[in-house]
Amino acid sequence: MNRRIVVAAGGTAVGAALVLSGCNGDGSGTGATENMKLSANEALLKSSQKTGQADTFKADLTVTSTGSGGGKVHANGQFRLRPTLKFSAKLDEFSHGGQSVPGAKGQAIFTDNTLYAKVPQLAQFVSGGKPWVKIDVNQAAKGTGLDVQDLVNQVQNVDPAGQTKMFTGSKDARRVGTETVDGVKTTHYAGTVTVQDALNRLDAPARAKISKWLPKDSANGKINFDLWTDGDNLPRKLVSKATGTQGDSGSVTVLYSDYGKSFSVNPPPSDQVGQLSLGSFLGGN
Repeated sequence: MNRRIVVAAGGTAVGAALVLSGCNGDGSGTGATENMKLSANEALLKSSQKTGQADTFKADLTVTSTGSGGGKVHANGQFRLRPTLKFSAKLDEFSHGGQSVPGAKGQAIFTDNTLYAKVPQLAQFVSGGKPWVKIDVNQAAKGTGLDVQDLVNQVQNVDPAGQTKMFTGSKDARRVGTETVDGVKTTHYAGTVTVQDALNRLDAPARAKISKWLPKDSANGKINFDLWTDGDNLPRKLVSKATGTQGDSGSVTVLYSDYGKSFSVNPPPSDQVGQLSLGSFLGGN
């Protein structure tokens, strides 16, 4: 497998997870009483509004897709969207085209417009045998084929409440009942929404970004969703699935925690960071 494809696919998968997960949350409420007083559509709208107020969160993401480029990704991390983007994430499962790619697993730290990556697949191309590689987002796309800036834009510019906002286009949203998620009482909502109706709930820039990650020919398809919100109307769990007319499908499962809590993101120690040797990296298949 071409090394650029391995790395780009990894970045794409994480970006897709972040875009499709959309909302995030860890409310302090301990019950679902308020949610039970709302209709399903009212609850989805309120959840969208509440999630848009958070700048930080933790997320545990599982992304699966079918088709020629299908695969599975599992990642978790901490993310700060504002005032400047910072995140620390770990990718511990990655398969592409039906094959596991152990070398693509690793860790990523983004701070001060710089991405630090610790990926076994890249180790032999990092100067000095260092475990971490430093990638300037403004330079990466010029030689590696990995558009880090595009990934950063996906994380930073998509409204974190976008997914639940898309769900408000559903005509059959319903309240399933109450369930406990990670020890917290939640209200479970479910429904379907056509891809077009979902996209129509977003502004033009957000529609363009979301469309990029949906399955091919999915405009006439549907998104099936399940959303669990706590007593503060903040999401605790989200499962969404989309299917295209050609049979390609994708799903995202997200568990949320530490909604709105502050955390620090620091780069690796300087003596553990090397530079990517572009000549060797680009020469292999």
